[in-house]
Amino acid sequence: MPRTAADSQAAHVAEVVAAGGTVDSILPIAEHLARFQRDVGARPDTLRGASPTRDQLVDRWARAVAASDTTVLNTLLIDRAEFAVLYYPGSRMSLAPYEAPPELLWGQLLAASNEGIRAVLKNFGGQTLKVIAIRCPNPIVDEGRNRLHGECLVTLQRGTDMPTEARLFGTILERDGRFKFVGYANAL
Repeated sequence: MPRTAADSQAAHVAEVVAAGGTVDSILPIAEHLARFQRDVGARPDTLRGASPTRDQLVDRWARAVAASDTTVLNTLLIDRAEFAVLYYPGSRMSLAPYEAPPELLWGQLLAASNEGIRAVLKNFGGQTLKVIAIRCPNPIVDEGRNRLHGECLVTLQRGTDMPTEARLFGTILERDGRFKFVGYANAL
């Protein structure tokens, strides 16, 4: 079963291609991207408000979850402009055979992220949380200047409970030594 919006789209496209079909659009991906980028305003050249390490990003996430602070949680995610300019152009999903339009992926990413963070806040929001460990068992995926840390597991201690390990957020994007979340899709 696909785990993220991008994985879901990739699985769908792969099924269509495997069945001998084609994924088609009236507009080429370059035009989709140009239109999507036109709507984002200022073009970032770096991840804004990013953390200098993966551990610091996850610690910021845990503090925001503990405080049920959705404003901070939103700043830890790539925004639409970062997605359009820094993430999508180098993504495997922008290339054949997938060539998924950026507006489609962005919408799927937002939907999965919103669902994921709601589940995390329902289970952990407003509680004392301590990050014990972060483990990303899958190899890091390099996509141009982007490095993707996927399916990471975080060991959290809630109050005085025994620590538990779970996948509580989506892919972490590393770009030029700075870290943000691509989304909050998770296994809850």
